[in-house]
Amino acid sequence: MIKILTTVLAILLVFFSIHAQEIGANYNHNPEIIDFNYLKKTPVEWIRTTPYIFDYINGEKDVDTETGLQNVINAKNKGYKVAFGFRWDFKKYKLKIPAPNSIEEKKYFRVALQIIERVGSAIDIFKLGNEPNGETLPEDLQKNAEGIVPLVRFTERLLTEVVEPYYALHKNLKKPDVYAGSLPRLFLKKEQINPGVIGLIQLAQDNSGIKGLSVHLHIADSTEMDNAFDFVRSIMPQKPIIIPEYSLFRLYNKHLTDELGDSDNGKVFAAKYNYPASMKTYQWYSKANSQRVSATEWSDFFASRYWFPQHFMQTFYRYFQKFGVVLATYGYISQSALKKMAPDSPTWFINPIFPTKSLNVQPDGSYTANPLWYDDFVDIINKGKLWKKFSQ
Repeated sequence: MIKILTTVLAILLVFFSIHAQEIGANYNHNPEIIDFNYLKKTPVEWIRTTPYIFDYINGEKDVDTETGLQNVINAKNKGYKVAFGFRWDFKKYKLKIPAPNSIEEKKYFRVALQIIERVGSAIDIFKLGNEPNGETLPEDLQKNAEGIVPLVRFTERLLTEVVEPYYALHKNLKKPDVYAGSLPRLFLKKEQINPGVIGLIQLAQDNSGIKGLSVHLHIADSTEMDNAFDFVRSIMPQKPIIIPEYSLFRLYNKHLTDELGDSDNGKVFAAKYNYPASMKTYQWYSKANSQRVSATEWSDFFASRYWFPQHFMQTFYRYFQKFGVVLATYGYISQSALKKMAPDSPTWFINPIFPTKSLNVQPDGSYTANPLWYDDFVDIINKGKLWKKFSQ
């Protein structure tokens, strides 16, 4: 039986990809919330985090003492692999991307180097950005008078002026695989004609020092994944892709104002839990985030939604296999959950493997796993490990 399974896997590897599709835990921009007790509750081997670098540039955090950075080091010491990078919030601070060798660029790169000097030995993948097409001023995503896109040039210089020199100087350290990105919303036409987006994908394709491209998939349906991946593969046909963030965020947002009783199943749910059938979805979310609900009620609610696709985690994984994704990391611990939701409030709190702000805790005080995702998450982690074993 084992011999047959081995043969089947070998054949499937030829059809799907020469790479394994590994799955890890995503902590977004908050490495300080990494909790190793909860990491042990799933078989993850990867963690991903992308700190806000301007917190360090502006002196709000200290490179030498920040506990989030220590968590990155601790993760490596405990045997986890780490995908790391910086979030450059130029747009938030209304900052132009600095010119090469300017005072501002030297300052930014000095801080970036200081952080890498602290955590450099812990990094297995270095990401050159985080959603830069949303975090950069519009003019810096366009070609300037010299025909250069400032964002693309800055990204390449982060590699050539900071990352590569550091690892060249520290030859005892293994240089991490470097990925350009991370790019969201690639299924949208406006992103597919954006010079900054096109330039970053082309940079990933052309630069031998860059392993591949990092993409975010916050989607409403699988057609958006098709469109995003097809676009990437039209410019970068074969290099690996990583997915540091993925979810059905756009789908949840489309249904915030739905009534609980908008279907027969919805009416049954409302009656079972004594809610008015006219109660809006966002109002039920407010109840969950402010008072917490049981895992059973949480499951029943989403089972009553005609639009919610059960086991979509498995669908994500099939797309990762199809399009050569080598690593994907999924939201692990709640980071935001508004207690008073509005019709246009964000719904990130639905995603985490441990929705710490929305579900009742266990009798021992521990956080409850998300019944929407937990079992399938563990399953695809194990699938990824199996694929990795047979692709080596």
